Amino acid sequence: MQGFEGFPEVCSTERTATPDAFEFWADLVGSALTEVSIAPTVDGDFGGRIRSADFGDVAVGTVRVQGHELRRTRRHIARADEFHVIGSVVLAGRAEVEHAGHRVVLTPGSMIFYDTSRPILWRSTGAIEDLTIRVPRQRVVDFLGIRAEALPAGLMLGAGGVGTTLARFFQRVAELRHSDPDAAAILAGSGIDLVGAAAVIAAGGRPGHAHAEAMSSQRVLDYVRANYTDPGLTVDRIADACRVSRRTLYRIVAEFDGGLGAVLRGLRVERARKLLAAGEIGSIATVAAASGFATERQFYRVFREITGMTPGEYRMVARASVALR
Repeated sequence: MQGFEGFPEVCSTERTATPDAFEFWADLVGSALTEVSIAPTVDGDFGGRIRSADFGDVAVGTVRVQGHELRRTRRHIARADEFHVIGSVVLAGRAEVEHAGHRVVLTPGSMIFYDTSRPILWRSTGAIEDLTIRVPRQRVVDFLGIRAEALPAGLMLGAGGVGTTLARFFQRVAELRHSDPDAAAILAGSGIDLVGAAAVIAAGGRPGHAHAEAMSSQRVLDYVRANYTDPGLTVDRIADACRVSRRTLYRIVAEFDGGLGAVLRGLRVERARKLLAAGEIGSIATVAAASGFATERQFYRVFREITGMTPGEYRMVARASVALR
């Protein structure tokens, strides 16, 4: 499993000798997030841990670390090949930040946006944990329809608002990656729109129609992911749960590759494949029902259409593969 652009999913200083722990951490952060200089702000043993997940344009990481100071200078910026917007939500602890002409204090639940094309000074004097969402700078600029210089760098959203919601969403996406990577990738991709909408709010604006529709799209995907195993899932039920009209729902799902039906079929077949490979459920009919298919006949047809095999054939191949390991 990989994290930030080929980075290991979990890295920590646990197995590093105490004298080398901070140097190891400095290299770790520079490789995983963006190039910076780091210095400790507390005496004694130093420890830190990064858990990350990479979804292409979107990278998500949870960082838990002891007090330190982080600087991104113009020298770092001059050496950079590309720039990112980083949305960071504090989960525990406190930090002080100077960035893009703003000086703010971050506390649990607050969110700040960093533009890595500009200098950053970040400092904590105690243990802190935060969640970061890193997106290519140009993607955010294109979404907002603004000049890059107008990005809401250094602006903060207060505790208990959009930042907390985004943190919960991306934490769920990162967790989902283990059980259903295809669905996690779909959700993470649409999460770029949520980051853009949060940036609009941080800048003091109100998300426009396009931003609001992006958030509605995210609600639809999130709800479908949570309920796709229910064969009784209908358009009306999705629209009611996501607080959109049928017309809006159809417009949203038209943006999905193949529409809502294709998303549901893909999620259901992926679950069926896992159940068949695990071999914990005996009958094909039971696998079909547990995956959200209304009938066994429908299951056979859709499964063969997507995988090129019947469910029984797939199970035999999966078992043979396990036996050869």
